[in-house]
Amino acid sequence: MRKILFLFSVISVVLLQSCEKDSPGDNYEFTNTLPPYVTIQSLKTVTVVAGESATVNLQMRTSLQQKVTATYKVDGAIKLNDQTVVIERDKTTASISILVPAELAVGSESTLTLVKAVTESGETLTIGQDNVAANQKVKIVVK
Repeated sequence: MRKILFLFSVISVVLLQSCEKDSPGDNYEFTNTLPPYVTIQSLKTVTVVAGESATVNLQMRTSLQQKVTATYKVDGAIKLNDQTVVIERDKTTASISILVPAELAVGSESTLTLVKAVTESGETLTIGQDNVAANQKVKIVVK
């Protein structure tokens, strides 16, 4: 009888112990800790024939309930400052199309740089997944 009573006591203690409120498997965090960001989808060099357009795609980590205006610049053989493209509400991508002048020589290079991104409400978004805006560049080469 003592063995049964002892066994019942041990089982009761184990069962009560497993009902602890802060058990190790109950505290997983599923909050979204990475802020929204805008990035160039592919940082690979874009080659284009003179007289045609080069296309560069922008991508956001998550869609927002408002439009996002991304500002970019192009330096080198092609010079464009403070150009903008709008990522529409509930979308995660937008395309930038840059017309390459027909008179550019083969091998001419330009660099498109993503400068900033701002929501309609005025919130500034992070540029690049790692928040290093200097890494968000793509080279455009005339072939």
